[in-house]
Amino acid sequence: MSLIACVFVAVGLAGLAFGADWLVDGSTGLARRFRVSPVVIGLTVVAYGTSAPEIGASLVAVLRESPGLAVGNVVGSNAANLGLILGLTAAMRPFSVDAGGLRREFGALVVVTALLWPMAAAGQVSRGVGFVLLGLLAAFNIASIRWSRERPPPEADHDLPTLGRSLGLTAAGLAVLLFGAELLIRGASDIARGLGASETTIGLTLVAVGTSLPELAASIAAVRQGAVQLAAGNVIGSNLFNVLGALGLPAAVAGVAVEPRLLNAEIPGVLLLTLLAGAALFVGPRVGRGKGVALLAAYAAYVGLVLW
Repeated sequence: MSLIACVFVAVGLAGLAFGADWLVDGSTGLARRFRVSPVVIGLTVVAYGTSAPEIGASLVAVLRESPGLAVGNVVGSNAANLGLILGLTAAMRPFSVDAGGLRREFGALVVVTALLWPMAAAGQVSRGVGFVLLGLLAAFNIASIRWSRERPPPEADHDLPTLGRSLGLTAAGLAVLLFGAELLIRGASDIARGLGASETTIGLTLVAVGTSLPELAASIAAVRQGAVQLAAGNVIGSNLFNVLGALGLPAAVAGVAVEPRLLNAEIPGVLLLTLLAGAALFVGPRVGRGKGVALLAAYAAYVGLVLW
């Protein structure tokens, strides 16, 4: 176990903590200034930013002719977002959500996640399908903005941060967050190899979970600061972006082969986790610790099935 790997892990964790706080501060400032719901910022600005590692990893994997890693990264990251991130967030600090404000967005997520099934059955995501996925992403963004206009705008806030400060915090927070995640992934991978873990184990766990670290840090920071709608929107928006963007963009560039074996455990597992997350969010008045532990247990079972 090298000293530099341990330093990478420590600095990476610090970057995640500070970057997440700055990102949430800046994003909520933007929401207040433009009088839009924090859930819209979570579905767009925060979700797209924290999904940058997924799209980067998927593009690199496709260009290096490793399509299995690209698809596995998307599926694994979505499972981690739903089971690990929502579960850990609720277990640490129970919260309530405005169910009416997220039902349509979550319904779109269920439909988009279900699209993974026919793509895996077909054995590939062609360039044409990739462009269709990107088109669906654009359509969802437009629909989210229209849906947000149906909700009453937040009350006018006269104690607003400046636009420059909010934009600066958002950009700086995102940059530090992604940098911290990159260092943490590198350090943890080196430590795992030093302990004798296989490349397959590292790929199925560290890559998928590692690229989800920005979502985890941002969601925990958002809940800690009381921006629950932003946290929920971040998870839903990130998962939508992963399938439609992080898979659609590489497919539009070069096409992506999908291993049919993903139908055995990975895709059914992420579909089930999506439905369980929906039940946790929309059944009952709040997402309590019991639901959080149940999501964490479901994610652990998913990882066990994948590694079996």
